[in-house]
Amino acid sequence: MIDYHTHVGEQAHYSEEFLTEGFKMRNAPALKTTLQEHTAAVAKVTHAVVLAFRSRHLGFNVPNEYVAEYCRRDPEKLLGFASVDPHDHNALAELKECIEVLGLKGLKTSPIYQGYDPMDERMLPLYRYCEDNGVPILTHHGTTFPRRAPMKWAHPEQVEQVALAFPELRIIIAHLGHPWETETISVVRKHPHVYSDVSGLFYRPWQLYNSLMLCYEYGVWDKLLFGTDYPVTTFDEAVAGLRKMAGYAEKMPFPGFGAEHIEALLNNDVLAELNLV
Repeated sequence: MIDYHTHVGEQAHYSEEFLTEGFKMRNAPALKTTLQEHTAAVAKVTHAVVLAFRSRHLGFNVPNEYVAEYCRRDPEKLLGFASVDPHDHNALAELKECIEVLGLKGLKTSPIYQGYDPMDERMLPLYRYCEDNGVPILTHHGTTFPRRAPMKWAHPEQVEQVALAFPELRIIIAHLGHPWETETISVVRKHPHVYSDVSGLFYRPWQLYNSLMLCYEYGVWDKLLFGTDYPVTTFDEAVAGLRKMAGYAEKMPFPGFGAEHIEALLNNDVLAELNLV
C-alpha cells in the first residue's frame, strides 16, 4: 500500500492558536507528532508522501529542510513534498531549491491555509515550474478547522481553473474536497491528470459512503488514492474505516461498490503517473 497523505511536525512548528483549534477535528491535538512516531506509523506501507506545511497567515511552519532531512533517511520510501508561501517574494526560488537541491518530490498547496486565490498571479509561476518539471501538487481544497481560514478559496471547483491553465500538471485534491465531494468528483472525471485522496474521511461514515457511491457511479474509482492524514488518523484506523464501507454497501438495495473495489483503492499505485518513481 501507498500512503499518499501524511504529516510530520512538532509542537514548536505550530502556533498555539492552530493547535488549540485543532481539537475541533477529533477532540485530539492536530498534526503534532515526532519523526520516530511517523516512522512507526508508515511501517506497513511501501511508500509515504510526507508533507511540509507553511502558512504565515495562520502562523505555522513545518520547514522544507526538516522534511527533506527526514526523507533522506529512507529516500525510496519517503516522498517529501515542499510547501512554499506565495506571499513570500522568493517563493519560486525556494521551490526550485526544494526540488533541485533538497530533493523533495512534490509541492503541497493550501489556499485556505495560506490565504490566497488559487489563480493568484503569484501562484502561476509555481504551477508552470511544476508542470514543466513533472512536479506533482497535492492541494488542500475543502473545509478545515481554523477560524481564520478563508472558505472562499477552499472550493474544489477552483482546481479546474488550474487544470485548464496547466493541462499537464499532476494534481491530487486532498480529502476528496469535503464537504464538496460531488464537485471534486466532477473535476477528477473531467481532467486526466487530476486525482483525489480519501484521507481523513472514514470517521464520517455516512458522508464517506455516499461519496464513494458517487465515485463508483461516475467511474472515477481508479483515480482515488489511499491516505491516512497521519497523525490525524492512523494506518490501521484508516484501512479499517474504508473496509467497513464495503460492508455498508452490501446492505444497500441497489448496485454499488464491493470489497474488491475497496482493496483496489487501498492498493492503487499511480506513482509513475505522478512522476514520483
